[in-house]
Amino acid sequence: MKAGRQDIENRARELFDESVEGVDFATRSRLTQARHAALAELERPRFRLAPWLPAAAAATVAAIAVAVWLPQEQNPEAAVAAVDDFEMLTLGEDLDMLGEDIEFYAWATSVEAGNGQG
Repeated sequence: MKAGRQDIENRARELFDESVEGVDFATRSRLTQARHAALAELERPRFRLAPWLPAAAAATVAAIAVAVWLPQEQNPEAAVAAVDDFEMLTLGEDLDMLGEDIEFYAWATSVEAGNGQG
């Protein structure tokens, strides 16, 4: 069985060598250029995360935690407002409606501020 396999391998190698020798110079040149381009592509780094990305994500989380936690110690109402603002941003609500009745929102804010003082 090994002898038959060896014969097949030898014959395949001979046919391959003959086909390579029969290729003209221009084709060999293009094949060589394509081979070098493929090898260069393998050496090029693939998509990698920037080394600073985890640190930036941690800093962002810390900044959000401080922004939510800090107002709570100074003024509990401000902490609730900060959490509400954060929820509104994360829920992705459509904020275009705010431009429709801007006078109403200004009036509501002034009334709310007036109630907080009296």
